[in-house]
Amino acid sequence: MQPPSGWEIIDGRLMFERQFDTFASAKEFVDRISSIAEKENHHPDLHFGWGYVVIELFTHDVGAITEADYSLAQLISQLE
Repeated sequence: MQPPSGWEIIDGRLMFERQFDTFASAKEFVDRISSIAEKENHHPDLHFGWGYVVIELFTHDVGAITEADYSLAQLISQLE
């Protein structure tokens, strides 16, 4: 399965990085991802700071990238 546009597989994890103009806009993006993750009951590792968000998807129970990771990546990719 191919990652959505802008996503990469790095060290066995599905990864995405996005830049922002402010800390507040990065946090808002993280909050929107959090809402989706709760609805899907699948939770990414999120790293963010001033002007950036890094998302890591990996199904810890399985020890690999799964369909749930690709599905969540697709939903996150639809965020503006």
